[in-house]
Amino acid sequence: MGPVDYLVVLFPEGGLTGKIAPELRRLSDAGIIRVIDLLIIQKDANGDVDSFEVSEVGGELEEELHVFEPKTKGWLSQEDVEAIGDGMPNRSIAAAMLFENLWAIGVKKAIVDSGGELLESGRIPPELIERAQSESSTITIKEG
Repeated sequence: MGPVDYLVVLFPEGGLTGKIAPELRRLSDAGIIRVIDLLIIQKDANGDVDSFEVSEVGGELEEELHVFEPKTKGWLSQEDVEAIGDGMPNRSIAAAMLFENLWAIGVKKAIVDSGGELLESGRIPPELIERAQSESSTITIKEG
């Protein structure tokens, strides 16, 4: 299995549509990623949080995202939903997705076959990338 990443994307109430689905489908069809789990999380005006599988959403959104439903495995837990909900404003909706980076499987195999081992992996925050690009400067990936 390749590395697994997660994304949580926040939308204002009613802002989540199926417009993201074609790009996810393109990445999936090209063998770049595999969607492992996908949940829709909603926080209402009272601050109550609920989550939905794609098949429970209905409408255009379900039509656009249903292609990922059979590939989901329920890796996102209720604790994940609660933690995500804690960071959401009232009257908002979020999409939480776990995906496997299929493109990295070959690299992983080559590393193992050559006797190497992964020492560290991480993700550079967007604000550091923007700063490095705008200032043509270096970034520090390890603090401390």
